Amino acid sequence: MNLLYDSVFTVDTSDGRTTCSLPRIYSLLDADAVEGFSRLQAHQKQAWHCFLAQLGAIATEERNIPDSENGWRDALSALTDDAAWNLYTEDLRKPAFMQPPVPEDTLEDFAPIHVTEYDVPTLSKNHALKTRRMHDPDDEHWVYMLVNVQTTGFYAGSGNRRTSRMNGSYASRPFFGLTPSLRLGPWIMHDIDVLRTHVDKIEQRYNFRREATPLLWTESWDGTESFDLEELHPLYIDCPRRIRQGKTWMKTSTSAERVTGDVNGQTGDPWAPIDERENKVLNPSRNAFEYRQLSEILFGDRYRLPVSFEEETKGYVVCRAVTGEQGGRVHNLQRVVKFSNRRRVWGEIEQEAERRVKRAETAAEILSQALYLMLKDDRDDGKREQVPDRLQEGQNRQINAFHERVDRCFFRYLLETPNISAEHRNAFWDTILVGALRSQFDEARHLCPEKDRWHRQARAQSAFDNRIKSELDYAKQFANDHDHTDREQDRIEKPDGTAVANV
Repeated sequence: MNLLYDSVFTVDTSDGRTTCSLPRIYSLLDADAVEGFSRLQAHQKQAWHCFLAQLGAIATEERNIPDSENGWRDALSALTDDAAWNLYTEDLRKPAFMQPPVPEDTLEDFAPIHVTEYDVPTLSKNHALKTRRMHDPDDEHWVYMLVNVQTTGFYAGSGNRRTSRMNGSYASRPFFGLTPSLRLGPWIMHDIDVLRTHVDKIEQRYNFRREATPLLWTESWDGTESFDLEELHPLYIDCPRRIRQGKTWMKTSTSAERVTGDVNGQTGDPWAPIDERENKVLNPSRNAFEYRQLSEILFGDRYRLPVSFEEETKGYVVCRAVTGEQGGRVHNLQRVVKFSNRRRVWGEIEQEAERRVKRAETAAEILSQALYLMLKDDRDDGKREQVPDRLQEGQNRQINAFHERVDRCFFRYLLETPNISAEHRNAFWDTILVGALRSQFDEARHLCPEKDRWHRQARAQSAFDNRIKSELDYAKQFANDHDHTDREQDRIEKPDGTAVANV
């Protein structure tokens, strides 16, 4: 089965479902005819997108974008021998797709693997998501698995090497991409164009070598030697694991990493922000998808945005990561936010984002104090009053729930900042915060202990109202108008991001 000639992939197109080769995928993407990849699993979408964009940019680095399926086939064929596009190559000293040549010429030390057991992260317990639920995987399933574990995945068990695009063995590969469209064709072709245009910047920053091979799966590997980062092409496609199809699919461990020489995961990954304060690539956690850190990544001065943000673009930022802890549950994270990096008004948007975060932090402090007054022990023995341990977890949940309410509308109207007066911006955001505060405080009342219940609630309510009036003063006209605030919240609090099924 050869990816350049055989119909391996099942693609939903504007004319219906079809099967096609890799070159035809690019032709369909260029024609904006791809609606989705039918058998691609949710946690594999990040890796597949990066692979298609990097490979497309590599294949067209020295030529124009092809205008036909045959043109794409010629461009991909020129990169390496046809054997490298085979899922199975009998001669082990030659490559197969995402399977480096085996110089030992034997698979004696390799052990069998199953496509879902090796690739599917622990998104739920085994009784909910069976790791061997795919009893008869076909070639397409193996292609997606290979691309995912060789370029992104870290979660396939002990003895497996990380991709060099991650900051550490148990980190995650971040994806923060700017796109003018959420349709797959315009998005991926946009990324190909950006990578072709700005590959020089990646090369110069990391001292890459353009003449080096970009497809690491085509290079022989016995698992003991490594490439130094400066020996690679700036858009290189990683291949850190020794996997090979023989009579069955098999893998073996390695004593060395495939790529060394990176500084805390910094490899010029086109979708990875760099934390310049700590000199390392972002290791995405849930916090990176929440408004406070996400605002810092997109608008602050701590992070250097990746090359995918180089072109001035009005559209969306898509944030992705498959992330978790060693031996723990893994989360498939995604967020889509309307965004524009047009520089003419950038400063005003940055300032508004920072102001919103600070006002939200003030609001969180108001809620925290009110909860403390409602839940704390009233002591007369001179010891420090504090919230009992049995109530502390509930208090923390309420604070987190408040931030989730704020998060849902943080980016609303943010890009329109230059066209809205400061007075209206201030009133809008403080009103949002007041609505979120009142809703959350009402939900938190059930935590109040029975002892002196009315006294506790009255004490907390008084402090709560007074601080809202004095500190969220742009919304003070709504401070005692619960109905108006609720209606305002219902009208405005809609998700800024969209989890688009085929994104």
